[in-house]
Amino acid sequence: MYKITIKVGPTHWSVKQRYNAFADLHDKLVTNHGVARDLLPPKKIIGNKDPTFVKKRRADLELYIQTILHFMHHTLPRELAEFLDFHHYEVTHLLQSLARQFFSQGDKILLDGLPIVFAPLQLHAISCHLKSPLPTNVASEQETDFSHVVDFVSQVSHLVVEGSNDCYRASNMVQNHLPFTLNTFKNVEKLTLRDMCVSQIGHLGAVRRRTKNLEVNNGDMKQMSDILLTDAVYRETVAGDEPFRWPALIHVDLSHNSIASLDESVSLAPNIERLNLSHNKLSQVEHLTALPHLVSLNLCGNLFTRLDSMHTRLGNVVDLDLSQNSLSSLSGLDKLYSLSSLNVSTNNLCEIDEVSHVSCLPCLETLIITGNPVATVVDYRTKVLELFGSRASEICLDNERPTQKELEFVAVLQAIRASREGRLPTFSISNPLPVLASSTISFDRPDLATAVSESSTK
Repeated sequence: MYKITIKVGPTHWSVKQRYNAFADLHDKLVTNHGVARDLLPPKKIIGNKDPTFVKKRRADLELYIQTILHFMHHTLPRELAEFLDFHHYEVTHLLQSLARQFFSQGDKILLDGLPIVFAPLQLHAISCHLKSPLPTNVASEQETDFSHVVDFVSQVSHLVVEGSNDCYRASNMVQNHLPFTLNTFKNVEKLTLRDMCVSQIGHLGAVRRRTKNLEVNNGDMKQMSDILLTDAVYRETVAGDEPFRWPALIHVDLSHNSIASLDESVSLAPNIERLNLSHNKLSQVEHLTALPHLVSLNLCGNLFTRLDSMHTRLGNVVDLDLSQNSLSSLSGLDKLYSLSSLNVSTNNLCEIDEVSHVSCLPCLETLIITGNPVATVVDYRTKVLELFGSRASEICLDNERPTQKELEFVAVLQAIRASREGRLPTFSISNPLPVLASSTISFDRPDLATAVSESSTK
């Protein structure tokens, strides 16, 4: 196995080939390009592992490759380019490889409707070609024409860019260090960026105007402007400016980044309905009132320890996920009157009375508190449901509807509470499941002494 090292400008890479691969290459070059047949060192069957012979053959093969490249570097044939992996690293041959693929399979790929995955290196190659004053196609084959690439990318509707901070294949190239633009993508409605350095995106073009769904995960984002204004020179002066708005953006997933605060750039996407900021470094939220259509907010796995006047920060949110934080109180949620679903699982809630901050919310139907210390309290489900008064039967607690037995016990607890407060109980027992007209329901009479004892220990 011989290791060949190629250097083009600042980029270098290595290729490993056996002598048989050299022989196959040489046969193609002789047949298709008129290379002299005796140029390749001959094959030796006996003694081909002798150190002296191996050293000499290595030198002869190096001379062979250098001689071929010297005479063919202006029009490097495909056989030689692929032998030396130019189609993986060098812009011109990489684009020719893409053009062949899209020429033969492009229509089928688009009709399949699957996400189209690009690497930053491929996008970098496209961008470099477009930056040329007079982009030219040096290939002699119609199938390698750059127009096939442009035509294909202009029809992509779901673009996925997968970056990496590791060296690419056997080279010194790091893909996340390569700048690129997206202005050739005219019809992208969903943009997914994974393991990316978003600051390398130089121009978004039509992507900003047409994208409805944006996902940026496992990246280096510190704030939302890193993606919303990635191609802006002066970010502090453009917030709200029309050229930088994302008018079609509805769903945004920025989970698994390092976002520690929300800046005013969020106002550039006023039509966002669902925002996922889970697994970041947020301890508070700001500027989300600039999103009048926001109904779902995921803040799971952040650094929240308290919630202050959330109704002044979130607007009319319907679905709120605050799981996997460090909350010890639900104070601050008591005026989120539009809230229908609340997930505060895996926090530090210790007192059942904390639920009273949300039990008065008229639209709340789903509450998840499992994974908190409070969930270890005996009969915590009935004690939590009791705080909802006459709406107890409507609450889905920890993804489970209350059973009839739980509702009966809740009725007793509420009767005791009403008695202590000197008022009549308002709770009525109703079966949470449909009952046939001919059915009869019978149950054991609740143990009042036990209920009083349980209530007195709350």
